[in-house]
Amino acid sequence: MSSADNLSVLVVGAGFGGLACAIALAKRGIDVRVFELAEDLTRQGKELYVKGITRLCIDLNVGDVIMVGSNATRIISKWGGGLMDEIWKMAAQPSTLKIKDKSGKILLEQPLANDFDGYPNIYTNRTKLQNLLYRHALELGVRFTFGARVTDYFENDTEAGFSLNGARHSADAVLIGDGVHSKGRSFLSGIPEKALKSGFAVYRSWFPLDNLRRSDLTRQFADADEDQFAIWIAEDTHAILTTNVKQQSCTCFATHKDLTDIEESWHLKGSVDDMLDVVDGWDPVLREIIRSIPPDDLIDHKLLWRNPNKKWVSGRGRIALVGDAAHPHLATSGNGGAQAIEDGATLATLITRAGRHEIPIALRAYERLRFERTSLTQRMGWETRHRWHQTDWEAVAANPEFLKFPQPEWLNGHDAEEYAAAHLDKVIEHLRNGSPFQSSNIPAGHVHKDWTIEEMMAREGQKADASFYQVDN
Repeated sequence: MSSADNLSVLVVGAGFGGLACAIALAKRGIDVRVFELAEDLTRQGKELYVKGITRLCIDLNVGDVIMVGSNATRIISKWGGGLMDEIWKMAAQPSTLKIKDKSGKILLEQPLANDFDGYPNIYTNRTKLQNLLYRHALELGVRFTFGARVTDYFENDTEAGFSLNGARHSADAVLIGDGVHSKGRSFLSGIPEKALKSGFAVYRSWFPLDNLRRSDLTRQFADADEDQFAIWIAEDTHAILTTNVKQQSCTCFATHKDLTDIEESWHLKGSVDDMLDVVDGWDPVLREIIRSIPPDDLIDHKLLWRNPNKKWVSGRGRIALVGDAAHPHLATSGNGGAQAIEDGATLATLITRAGRHEIPIALRAYERLRFERTSLTQRMGWETRHRWHQTDWEAVAANPEFLKFPQPEWLNGHDAEEYAAAHLDKVIEHLRNGSPFQSSNIPAGHVHKDWTIEEMMAREGQKADASFYQVDN
């Protein structure tokens, strides 16, 4: 194994991909600096503590829910420092997902796996988790600069970097995790790119569970001893409720058709009345849940996509995309954050093993090891949503599991760090000499097929036959 001594990496973006890269690299003794556009790590935050150039949200009872699959908790557990213990203190773990039609009739009660190989599948507050990872990175010596709009990238045969406010920053490699609106992606492709509409937006909220105790219709969720997870489905719309007993909080989402101009912001204020309109005539229980949402705790979030892009690495091989900059996922994948964390674990393993002089081949190996897997998990988000929005009711009548939320072994049982270490030599041989390489972090027997958003959108408004679905749920 090559030494990490004197290796340095710049990370652009402090989302889950950027933070995972920072932590995983710093754990291996690599010098890491993170540059984040936002002034702090809140999404809907209200209070802020400022000291020097680091900022930490104090009021973290904001944000919404994120699923952290066992493929991610496996990685986080290896980081140590009591991090998983802290996450577990604020985690929900529903045992069952109830999928209902819009009237409230239960179509499927799906048992949910608690763990894979002892690593839990959990649901928790997105902002709190992000800040826990941020604090952990600080403890490892990672340095952060906030309010940094990075656009001017450069690289040569020995270093990569960018200019920011007249200052030149460089390192052995740059990892860009600047989200679905990524500027770094355009730098790599040489073509100005815009995120594309998915055709949908989602009302998102996170609020106290006590609010559900105000009505006889919803008190059942607040008084339950176990975490709850329910989904209501109908044409072009689905709604979600999750509860978190430990945090005494809940979320309510409603995904709906969106005809507005492209804009993605965690700060677009939502309207309870507008949210009620998209579920007009639905289950009275769901509508009462929505009425319980505090007006200040609701946003309308535009869901954007980018086509799967095989080019994650720059020409000289010292700049790479991570997380949503490389592979944005719809929320219905339930795995976007976990895939970003897998990116960080993979990169840290490959960079450390390859060493400074082999960073270009390490980054290209990362791209080759990760692309087919994330292309499939991206598509999985669309396929799941399509099963719920354009439901084949004959298929559901014959087998309600048609509606299942996918949690397959190939996805949740995967160890990205171990996979990278085990396949590095073989994938390098493939990249250098063209020897065969078959991805095994995807379903057994799966043959990768390129696809585009345009193909997916052409299916909107119509049922897809079973042969179209690539992910067996």
